[in-house]
Amino acid sequence: MNYVRIRISIAAVLLAVAPFAIRAAQQAANNVAAEAAAAYESKDWAKSAKLYGELSQSPEAPPRVWLRLGASLRELGKYADALAAFEKANTAGAALFGEYGEAAVYTAMKQPEKALEHLEKAVKQGYAQPDVLSADPNLAALRK
Repeated sequence: MNYVRIRISIAAVLLAVAPFAIRAAQQAANNVAAEAAAAYESKDWAKSAKLYGELSQSPEAPPRVWLRLGASLRELGKYADALAAFEKANTAGAALFGEYGEAAVYTAMKQPEKALEHLEKAVKQGYAQPDVLSADPNLAALRK
């Protein structure tokens, strides 16, 4: 009988603490996201890559995380990792930017044929079309 009471007490404590733990985890993720954005904006590529790498571990990582991770890795000369990040951005719904990112990586790798191939894919996705770009949800934060 005491065993059942103990289990019920433990469950009650866990249920009471869970919302606070969830909020703390969300706040920590928000802090990492803000720090990552600041590192990216200041062109601290190593810090940006590290922090966006952490953010990319979330199953709900938005395309922007993958795009910024890819750009940071490209700037660090980690081309294979940058291409992988841009591929993730493509599958997460940001192909017009991901393909452009891949073109930039291939340009840095001095592979113009592959760069042009991915640039053409970006254009087909709407990269050169202002109406497509203005409707892209990945740019919504920039319109505010």
